[in-house]
Amino acid sequence: MSELSRIGGRLAKLLPVLASDRPGEVAAAAAAITRTLQGAGLDWHTLAAVVDAEAKRQAAPIFSFGSLPPRTARKQIALLARWPELTAAQRARMEQMRDWLHGKPVAVRLPAECIAFLDDLWRRAFGGGASR
Repeated sequence: MSELSRIGGRLAKLLPVLASDRPGEVAAAAAAITRTLQGAGLDWHTLAAVVDAEAKRQAAPIFSFGSLPPRTARKQIALLARWPELTAAQRARMEQMRDWLHGKPVAVRLPAECIAFLDDLWRRAFGGGASR
């Protein structure tokens, strides 16, 4: 996606032209977008997928492990632990956190470093929304 971020400014200028009431401007903008995408080794399908992913990301409810009571945090950690892209070290660290939370009172929260670690992994795995 780094190629898309490189051409994002150009696309941001061209896309609104597609709403023009002048057919020639619309055709020229579509052709320019196609050339811009192809120059970056991308196509319209890639652009559509990025728009779709961003829409889903924005629609997803956002939460933080810092706002969860221990029992719920343990359940969410267990769910996150099933993400196939985790390293062994990440899994082990999450197991330690889950074990630490066991039996803690509702008022107890994970340390800020642990929350940042889990929130980052959650966003990468699930795009921001909690599964409850």
